[in-house]
Amino acid sequence: MVVAGKWIALALCAAALWMAPAAAIGACLDADQLRGAPSPLFAQAAADGVSGPTDEDRRGRMVAPVMVAGQGPFRFIVDTGANRSVLSQALATQLGLSPNGSGNVHSVYGVTVAPLVDAGSLSYGTLPMPSASMPLLQGAVLAGEHGLLGVDGMEGRRLRMDFERRCIEILPAATAPRLRNWVTIQGELRFGHLVVIRGFVRNQPVNLLIDTGSDTSMANVALREQLRGGVRRDYSRTEVTRAFTAGEPIALDAAVLIPRLDVGEGIEVENLIAYVGNFHIFNLWGLQDEPTLLVGMDVLSQARSIAIDYSRGTVHFRLRRFQTGTRLRD
Repeated sequence: MVVAGKWIALALCAAALWMAPAAAIGACLDADQLRGAPSPLFAQAAADGVSGPTDEDRRGRMVAPVMVAGQGPFRFIVDTGANRSVLSQALATQLGLSPNGSGNVHSVYGVTVAPLVDAGSLSYGTLPMPSASMPLLQGAVLAGEHGLLGVDGMEGRRLRMDFERRCIEILPAATAPRLRNWVTIQGELRFGHLVVIRGFVRNQPVNLLIDTGSDTSMANVALREQLRGGVRRDYSRTEVTRAFTAGEPIALDAAVLIPRLDVGEGIEVENLIAYVGNFHIFNLWGLQDEPTLLVGMDVLSQARSIAIDYSRGTVHFRLRRFQTGTRLRD
């Protein structure tokens, strides 16, 4: 059992607590509907589809309301880079869940042995998610939240994350309505859960991993070597950023500034800053020798919405224009 999670500690503003009743599925939710009620309500379109509100953690990652063992809702970070959902040690203690084994958790830095529990049930709205053999983590990796919502429950489904309206939608991919006026990029499913798409820097190909569990973008050494002389090191950042993994936090003091990244047909990411290292996670995925960029929420959240189809291996972007800083635009 492998959990491939990545967590970078860049402090962003914390959002207010959620939530209020959901609007019609498909339209997702309006921003002003997401605060005030003590517990979230969901809209349901089919036996296997649901839409509901989200919040943000203090690092700008999406947090969804999840029921565990019939109790909750609890705050789970939506992590498209994690192949298994994770519980916090504190939540497991609160629910009286006892470990029934142990397993390896893979993160940026390396491998950590974590206790495993059977939560009995895990659900987002009416959608059940796999709940057996869930790793228990604690500390800065979860930023005080109750767990991670991984993609082990997304097989055959489409996950849509709306950053403007603060909601997510999970639908059967086969019957999900077409996303009109979105940019669609055909990717490749690896290991059954990891969607890899292709980008280009100076006309040179780069693997792109869409990771909502990381608040910062990261590059492997192979990317830096391929682009040596074509991108410049970012010396403007004098602070030391720390990566909180399942083990010990590590310092990230090497970054590159990529003036322009082309994604699919017509998408440009400008002035992208990525931290570079020989990170364990790239070795785990067999990508250490292929130029690869893990695209985190520092870039993804600048889109209006993104969607990942775990049946077809496609990634969809609904874009908006920006005036300053890193820009994701058509």
